[in-house]
Amino acid sequence: VENLVLIDASVYAEGTGNLAKLPRAVAYAGVSILKSFPLRLYTTFLAFKGVSFDTGLDWVNIGKLHCLYPWWEDATVSFMISGGYNVSRQIDQVKQKTLIMWGEDDQIISNKLAVRLHCELPNSIIRQIPDCGHLPHVEKPDSAARLILEFMQNHSCQKKAQLAPTEEVVY
Repeated sequence: VENLVLIDASVYAEGTGNLAKLPRAVAYAGVSILKSFPLRLYTTFLAFKGVSFDTGLDWVNIGKLHCLYPWWEDATVSFMISGGYNVSRQIDQVKQKTLIMWGEDDQIISNKLAVRLHCELPNSIIRQIPDCGHLPHVEKPDSAARLILEFMQNHSCQKKAQLAPTEEVVY
């Protein structure tokens, strides 16, 4: 991996916490709640800034599609019981040029965590998208794509400048 783009990255989550200790039957009951319409509707309105009700309903239906896979509940319960993952201990291993992108109005993951991550990743830049919630690549795809393109172009130019004149760059 030469470059890294992190969008509203939840890198400070400490696994699944106490969910790992749940009896399997209780875990399955909890997972079924994740599929519920009211919970999905609530999180949709947290995730997007100023979304209309009709659009919110569309996003709920789209957001539930993965729950329809026959293996989804088993995979989710297995993940919960496994303890999940903890990537915060690996942040210091990331040496790549990194773009940290965040929705300025994210109601799910605090912008303070974006700033913290930027401070902990020495080769990173941080960009916030105004008037945008938790999913900037969905809510403001043009802005997100522009930031990613600028990041890649800038880094590509730096790479070319570092190469010796006899080296060839293939894209």
